[in-house]
Amino acid sequence: MRCVVVSLALLLPTLTVAQAQAPATSSGWSGTVGAGPVVLPKYVGGKEMQALPLPIAYVTFNDWFFVNLYRAGAYVWGSEDKKKGISFSFEPRLGFHASDGAKLAGMATRRGSLSGGPTFDWQSDWGALSLGYFSDLSSASRGGYADVLFNKPLIHDSRWDVSGTIELSRLDSKVVNYYFGVTPSEVTAMRPLYQPGATTNITPWITGQYNWTKRNALMFGANATWLGSAAARSPIVERGQALLFYLGLGINL
Repeated sequence: MRCVVVSLALLLPTLTVAQAQAPATSSGWSGTVGAGPVVLPKYVGGKEMQALPLPIAYVTFNDWFFVNLYRAGAYVWGSEDKKKGISFSFEPRLGFHASDGAKLAGMATRRGSLSGGPTFDWQSDWGALSLGYFSDLSSASRGGYADVLFNKPLIHDSRWDVSGTIELSRLDSKVVNYYFGVTPSEVTAMRPLYQPGATTNITPWITGQYNWTKRNALMFGANATWLGSAAARSPIVERGQALLFYLGLGINL
């Protein structure tokens, strides 16, 4: 089950959903899809990293359905010029097992979750903005979070396509307490009771691809999620930054 969640996490913000795509093919699909090693923590807040061979995708179908790495969704409304839209989007959140880190020994499993909700996306000459609110649809934390993404293309030519993204996520107390809290039954001499409140995570991204032919591309990306203070102070957190990077071979649709 965990491998399924991780795969969804890296298929389904890096780029805003309003980011410009390559011209659509006759099949209706556009963008780039590929696969490669993705390096990420065994749990958010942990030091130990793992490398997994996973799909990597930035694709749209008829300007309606989209997959942007680990966010997927569909538009329910769009402006005539296609620069504004409202979508219903989904993205996963990874949980952990007690075996994922020394500070987790003896703790109960925190289930991964699938969150979903509406987003408003706006494309302009200065970049792309996405505002959304996501609720836990899988009843793991039973919480939610507001999310703001701003993406700006940095390089765009026939070979290179590189963008920078900044994301702010305001997690409510239910989400933070579920994934970073310590319950009375989990207290040890080295792990005190911890019941955090809401917090704001900040994630800068660099993502892109190099097209060495019209059809083939090298896909790459990296981010660092800076945990908000309520999460970073948790007794189970080993590192206040959660790193992720990937490198893959892709096909332009």
